Amino acid sequence: MTLPVRFATDAEIANWDNLVIANPDHGSMYQAESFAIAKAIGGWTPRHLIFNEDNTEAAPRVAGLFIERTIPTLGKLWYSPTGPGFGSAEQVAAVIPALKEFAANNGVFLVKLESELIYSEQADQTLRSAGLVKVDNVQPISSTVMIDLTPDIDTILAEMPQKGRYAIRRAARDGVTVAEAPLTEENMRTMYTLLGATGDDAGFMIRTYDYYVSFWNEYANRDQGKMFFAYVDGEVVAGAYTGWMGFKAWYKDGASIRDRKAYGASHALQWHIIEWHKARGQAVSYDMMGCPPADQLKDPSHHLHGIGMFKTSLSPIVIDRVGTYDLVIDAKKTQKWNTFGYRIAGKLNRMFRKEVYF
Repeated sequence: MTLPVRFATDAEIANWDNLVIANPDHGSMYQAESFAIAKAIGGWTPRHLIFNEDNTEAAPRVAGLFIERTIPTLGKLWYSPTGPGFGSAEQVAAVIPALKEFAANNGVFLVKLESELIYSEQADQTLRSAGLVKVDNVQPISSTVMIDLTPDIDTILAEMPQKGRYAIRRAARDGVTVAEAPLTEENMRTMYTLLGATGDDAGFMIRTYDYYVSFWNEYANRDQGKMFFAYVDGEVVAGAYTGWMGFKAWYKDGASIRDRKAYGASHALQWHIIEWHKARGQAVSYDMMGCPPADQLKDPSHHLHGIGMFKTSLSPIVIDRVGTYDLVIDAKKTQKWNTFGYRIAGKLNRMFRKEVYF
């Protein structure tokens, strides 16, 4: 028996975030309606799907956001960022036949799934046995550092690695202060400048200013996001944007200057955000969003090594997720996409949109 999948109704889309929070994985900020709107500005078409409408224990109802692009001569590509939000590999595997048929009927040649399920050999094998193909991860967040927000604030600090505690206290002694940064044009430009400098230093490409403005404002307007700055002598030395949905919180964007006078500023900034979430009283976890896999944390050649060292100084909890899998609908078209289509599309996107493809 194949399990049903359909497009969401207008009423369901209007209530989308609540449906996502009700998923077995309790939601992801990349599955939120705010993200759908931000991606639409970047040229993607949001597609809201409903799985398992009968909502049984074995086959729970899931609201899954997919974003779509039409690739000339090939058809449509669907990508579900950090989704869909199923609770197990078995639940994902069960919907694959229905999803494959549904996608084919809608002109799709390839579906990319990116569940946040915890990695295990069994989970990986279950997904592969269902016909999914493991591919390079789209988002650099399949491994992440997690901070447990359920203890009291003093316990969270006490259980933090010594390096993180020292940096927070050193920053306080050196006069680092942290405050919310309202989303004014000046503050968003300041944050974007910091992101650009950090990207240049670390060798990665950031997205357009308009994309970040859309993203930051969409989440903030829905009471799902907020920006904070760290200061030294009145100068902004670090910035971070945090998001939240339901009982989960995330560290979305962050950047800082490299001046030694700001030692510990990023730690102080993150600590302030942790305190803010604790005071708000809803989030039970804070996802730092991105680090090397657990078995590569200490590998200095890994492109996320420095980020991983910073984040694990705040928490030793590293989680490896299953990452991205392809559901191939049309094998010949997918081969063309993988061979040269993606490379060309990515080059054109960087040339004309000034940002990465996904």
